[in-house]
Amino acid sequence: MAGGVILENLSGKKLFVLVSTLLFCQLACFLIGGLVAPTPSATDMVLASKCLNNNSNPWSYIRGEGKCYSYPSDIYKDNPIPNMMANEIVFTFQIPTPRDGQTLDYSRWQQNLIGVLNFDIEYHIGTIMDRNLEITLDTKLGYRNVGDKDGDWKLFASSVEKRNLDCTSEEKIDGHNYQCGLVPLFELGSLHHDYYLINIRIPVDEENGINFGLGHLKDVWLVVINQNGGFTSVWLYMKTIFFPFIVAIMIWFWNRVHMLARKPVLLERMLMTIGFALTLLNLPVEFLTLYYDMPFMLLLQDIRQGIFYAALLSFWLIFAGEHLMIQDSQQKNLRTYWKHLSAVAVGCISLFVFDMCERGAQLRNPFYSIWATNTGTNLAVSFL
Repeated sequence: MAGGVILENLSGKKLFVLVSTLLFCQLACFLIGGLVAPTPSATDMVLASKCLNNNSNPWSYIRGEGKCYSYPSDIYKDNPIPNMMANEIVFTFQIPTPRDGQTLDYSRWQQNLIGVLNFDIEYHIGTIMDRNLEITLDTKLGYRNVGDKDGDWKLFASSVEKRNLDCTSEEKIDGHNYQCGLVPLFELGSLHHDYYLINIRIPVDEENGINFGLGHLKDVWLVVINQNGGFTSVWLYMKTIFFPFIVAIMIWFWNRVHMLARKPVLLERMLMTIGFALTLLNLPVEFLTLYYDMPFMLLLQDIRQGIFYAALLSFWLIFAGEHLMIQDSQQKNLRTYWKHLSAVAVGCISLFVFDMCERGAQLRNPFYSIWATNTGTNLAVSFL
């Protein structure tokens, strides 16, 4: 077949060397990933400190000079707090948390940060809590860097968000906690700063039905997930090593095609398209995040992966079509496969629109989540 001329012109010895080299590289990558690189991500659970809202200071923080007074977890175990005081409580998370008496800070090698909330709500006889409750969160995200003063927090984002809280209680025992689902809070596509501070208020307004019927909120936990710096370094160095080799293979392949006394056939052009998509995917632009704040990296990574998978799927569709129609001597082009490629294009466009609705909106508001409401969830599922 014309599309296989380049490989067919290789001798058996050269083809054996090529395949052996590819298998060796694949095995080396598996060994590096399993023996050298750490796990891709790390998680940490942080218990919220309850601070009283201080109008003289826009931030409530729990470490350093000027820190707030932190209430104990059982502040309203026996005497529930009235709504007026509940509105003044600020749930505070200062991350990363100290470990073994040492103050830690985030590294730009850790790339991204995801925050998820878990609520500890006590069941009390006589208090009825809806299973699927809409909870309103008044949130603020701040940051500071090494060398800044303890209270020199700068505003990163603030928003009033609504989330669906699904809680069940299998055993109706007084004082036991409801089993509540996790609630997404924020997602940062770039860890450019050293310290982060999250302030959350859960206001109660019986008249307007805001957080009314929430129950006895005992504690709030924040689950933070970040990419491991060690994994990032191994991943980027491997991309840096493979990138020039892929470019060299593309140049060699295209030169061999042009040495033939004919124009490049469709399969050869599709192979070059895959090579270009793979080169774009392996381009180690993540090194720039070590010097510049690039919050759009998650969106860019999704777009690059989408281009690669679209090119790969298109290639296999055309490859299968070329071999199924081997008896057809007619010159093929992209128009021959327009029905199949249209399906790929529709799928890719749908995923791109979904990604822009989710990650694109998070560039302005990291607290935004398309999954937060039933309408957003239905819209996201329709795109997927």
